[in-house]
Amino acid sequence: MSEPGAPLPRRLFVPALWTIAGLGLVLGAASLRVVAAGEAEITASTAALRAADPHAATVHARRAAGWYAPGAPHVRVAYQRLVALATTAEGLGDRETALLAWSSIRAAAIETRWLVTPHEADLARANQAIARLEAAAPRPPGTRTEPAAKIDREQLEALGRDDAPRVPWVVALVVAFVTWSAGAIWIVRRAIDAAGHVAWRRAAPGLVATVSGVALWLLAIWRA
Repeated sequence: MSEPGAPLPRRLFVPALWTIAGLGLVLGAASLRVVAAGEAEITASTAALRAADPHAATVHARRAAGWYAPGAPHVRVAYQRLVALATTAEGLGDRETALLAWSSIRAAAIETRWLVTPHEADLARANQAIARLEAAAPRPPGTRTEPAAKIDREQLEALGRDDAPRVPWVVALVVAFVTWSAGAIWIVRRAIDAAGHVAWRRAAPGLVATVSGVALWLLAIWRA
């Protein structure tokens, strides 16, 4: 604990260290949970492969890829396994398993993206494979008369369509919230006295920040 009469930098430094240490413990525990769960899914996927069950092996590898952590070995193994399952199934003519594996790659790559897409190349490859398989699928007479190449192109365009929130507006949401909160804190700490009276002149910067933050937040929600 810091002493009551300690200089301001020291009084701030000690709590800051405790905060950093607490955040480190939380992040460490979360990372351990992610890695442990991902490794467990890889183990289950391997067991399914040994039992000659490609469907279960794909499902468990998909779950392992979903337990994403930057640099985690199980994520790399999961994507490699899904690609191997997909290409092997295609070679054997097992369209159902191939589609499941490629779709698993696509789903995992999409759900683990944030400001960047860590597995963008895998996502593009999966989109191309899914479009190819869908274009080559047998269809009842009279349902589609277009050439397979055209169907392939249409499928690829549909899969490549990005309906997720656009990154700049997601960042704007965070900036808006921080600005909004900072403005409110400014008003409370600088413009309201112990009796609850508001000094509007001192509150002006906080009011501007709060109103600007709310306006940006609403705009970002609308555009994201």
